[in-house]
Amino acid sequence: MAENAVLSQREIDALLHADSGQREPDTSRVPAFARREVGRRIKPYDFRHPEKLSKEQLRGLQIIQQGVAGSLAAALSTRLRAPVDSRLSALERGIYEEYISQVGSNSLVVMIDMNPLQGYAVAAFGLDVAFGILDRLLGGKGKGHGKALQRDLTDIEIALVRHIGMDIARSLVEPWSRVTELTPDVTELAVGPQVIHVVPAAEFVITAWYEIRFADQTGGISLCFPLTVLEQILPKLTGQSFFEQRPGRQGLGAQTRIVGDQLLPMNVLLRARLGTARVPAADLATLEPGNVIVLDARAADPVHVFVGNCERFVALPGIRGRRLGLQLSGLVDDDGWVKPFPETQP
Repeated sequence: MAENAVLSQREIDALLHADSGQREPDTSRVPAFARREVGRRIKPYDFRHPEKLSKEQLRGLQIIQQGVAGSLAAALSTRLRAPVDSRLSALERGIYEEYISQVGSNSLVVMIDMNPLQGYAVAAFGLDVAFGILDRLLGGKGKGHGKALQRDLTDIEIALVRHIGMDIARSLVEPWSRVTELTPDVTELAVGPQVIHVVPAAEFVITAWYEIRFADQTGGISLCFPLTVLEQILPKLTGQSFFEQRPGRQGLGAQTRIVGDQLLPMNVLLRARLGTARVPAADLATLEPGNVIVLDARAADPVHVFVGNCERFVALPGIRGRRLGLQLSGLVDDDGWVKPFPETQP
């Protein structure tokens, strides 16, 4: 610095502020767009619990899990032959290690294979809930006993609890049909979560907590879904693609199951009508073998085929071997119009 240099007023003010422990911000060199952002709110980001799902996807998943609560109540009511109330109390995000710590050691853990999805879900409920259910299944009133919590389950009780695990697994089928067709299965049952290592400890998970009530007893059931399972259906949890697949609009999938399970095993009457004729009652009374009744149909006209009492097809008559036969040629719609079948190439 030159000996005769003179400080400007701005440099003097800067020295005074520095001496007092304060520093006046120089906004003259800050771009205008940066000055406008001064004081804006900054959202903290938790690297241990990153945002893996959007709000829309979480909302879709919550709708599905609310449906699971209703299916779970219906399944347990049928199993226990008693009213059971179930509701979704919370849907939480976290990691699998935290979920295991919340479940605790005095709980039954069920591993559910989410076939055809690749991966497993984990269901857990306390021993108090388990012994209350067992008491009801074995003829009691469904009330838990404190002393029972101190003993191990017998082989018969483990078999009964496995059925409860299957009820929990089956309760996923109908609500999850919005996004995929599940055939879940219980692959493992254990007391305490320390023996269940199907999910890495640091894996991101979504946990649904349910509150169930039966026989004046209140308990909890949880369902934990790893991100590796959810990633396979996330595209179907957003926007219109999710709501188009709600149960009222599933269409072919649900109809095919109904036809396969309920209609196909039935036997129905199939009959063909060559034609009709109006004959006076006096002539009917004098009919003899060899009399000819003229029908209102021509020889080249197709035959009307009825399923039950409903006309559904038209066909051409013929012979197959030593038997008479019909070759279907068209479909009759609800208005009586005939839609010919497309000709197939030999």
